[in-house]
Amino acid sequence: MSESDEVLYDVDDHGVLVLTLNRPERRNMWSLGMETAFYGGLARGAQDPDVRVIVVTGAGNTFCPGLDPNVLDEIKGGSRYATNRLPQTFATTIPKLVIGAINGSCAGIGLAQALCLDYRFASRGAKFTTAFSKRGLPAEDASAWMLGRLTGPAHALDLIVSGRVFLAEEAAELGVVQRLSEPGQVLDDAVAYARAVAENVSPVSMAMMKSQVWHDLDCTMDAARIRAQHLLTLAKGLPDFTEGVNALVEKRAPNFEPYSRVVF
Repeated sequence: MSESDEVLYDVDDHGVLVLTLNRPERRNMWSLGMETAFYGGLARGAQDPDVRVIVVTGAGNTFCPGLDPNVLDEIKGGSRYATNRLPQTFATTIPKLVIGAINGSCAGIGLAQALCLDYRFASRGAKFTTAFSKRGLPAEDASAWMLGRLTGPAHALDLIVSGRVFLAEEAAELGVVQRLSEPGQVLDDAVAYARAVAENVSPVSMAMMKSQVWHDLDCTMDAARIRAQHLLTLAKGLPDFTEGVNALVEKRAPNFEPYSRVVF
């Protein structure tokens, strides 16, 4: 299997890209090849004019149950997993909404990746665990930061220190996932949501709002307000604003052009 086969890239006629983690013979366990292909798929989707929204799921009945044990065995002596890696938070930098369709087991680095997606659907009964503490590791990358903000510090500490298994239903109660789906339905539900966003939302607005949500977590309210004013001034000079107003006046659905990267 080539590295490109480890993540499938499929764009539908509605502008929704589905990236599928595709190592079913290893239950989609994470590998350097999968990581390279996944980040490459995200980068390609960011530039692809046919893509408006991205959905990430797993092949078969798992999402990603963690790092492949074969890789763990290789690095347990202190050798490096890879050099010049992109950060695991890479999905947060993509100017398009990235939605998780968590169809099964989601653990370790798989959970770390899922936490960096913008919105998460999960199949009822799907199992989650941080797992790091049971491998003698800290909470990987930004996992502690993400969980602390989603669940609060006490729940975050419980999940990362205990390493216990928790189900999608509890994940929804804690805010780790936002929507629950019936088994076998999660990808359809996520794609339906993505299509509605793709059809109605300005790509420029989406990019600006995603940047605001992620960046505003680390700034003061007043700094966020000032940046919002700057973005508002910028947006008013772009074609999406003209089209959005015209659609409102003409009482029709908007027809926004594909995203063209805006420096903001």
